[in-house]
Amino acid sequence: MLIIGEKINATRKTVNKAIAERNAKAIIRLATDQAACGADYIDVNGGDPRPGAEVANMEWLVDLVQSNTDKPICIDSADPQAIRAALSRAKAKPIVNSISLESERLAAMLPVVASAPCMVVALCMSDEGTPMGVDDRVDRAKKLVDLLVTKAGKTAEEIIVDPCFFPISADQANAQRLCDAIRRIRRELPGVMVGGGLSNCSFGLPVRKLVNAAMMTIAIYHGMNAALIDPCLPGVVATILAAEAVSGADEFCMNYITAHREGKLEKAED
Repeated sequence: MLIIGEKINATRKTVNKAIAERNAKAIIRLATDQAACGADYIDVNGGDPRPGAEVANMEWLVDLVQSNTDKPICIDSADPQAIRAALSRAKAKPIVNSISLESERLAAMLPVVASAPCMVVALCMSDEGTPMGVDDRVDRAKKLVDLLVTKAGKTAEEIIVDPCFFPISADQANAQRLCDAIRRIRRELPGVMVGGGLSNCSFGLPVRKLVNAAMMTIAIYHGMNAALIDPCLPGVVATILAAEAVSGADEFCMNYITAHREGKLEKAED
């Protein structure tokens, strides 16, 4: 499982305040904690509607994260200029989050992701809106992957398809449709990864961590192998390791066994 630590995001009030005040200590703590807990990438989102502010925010965040962890970054922005700025400062191959089939976003983002070595999150949104079924998710995934391969020079292995994770409180069939789409995308688009903001599924429900854990386990069984999550939540990484072992994604359960030997499952036992 590729784990993208989600916590450095300007939509969170405390993070927005830390960015505005250039509180390096707070951002460094978020980055180092996520790295220590098992994040493979650190997501950085410096969203700001003021002209030029997001570019400056992103440059500051990227430099800060990279100078205090050895983890590559996930550049999380809808602003092509902010993404270009982050790409120019990336020390290791980053992820760009995200591109979609929405006309304006596609036209703006395709040249950006083609301009530098990077992985790309392909979000299954289009001008028609959100995908509600299985077939529309798969069709959009195929179109996005084809565009990224033929127009941006990406390989399948550099693409993470986000099939759109929706609240199960809004429609009890959302989880099943999502999982069916994940399985088909993995089968029909060999090499690509599949994942996204899993915690969206629990929106509007109490004790969201329980729903997130259940959704994550089921989605991993169906083939999800990337997730934007908070790796610092107690037991979340251990749950991923256990789900991969049960689903057959962990050959001979070696990752699970190794994690136990290294003491990484102890908190889950508590």
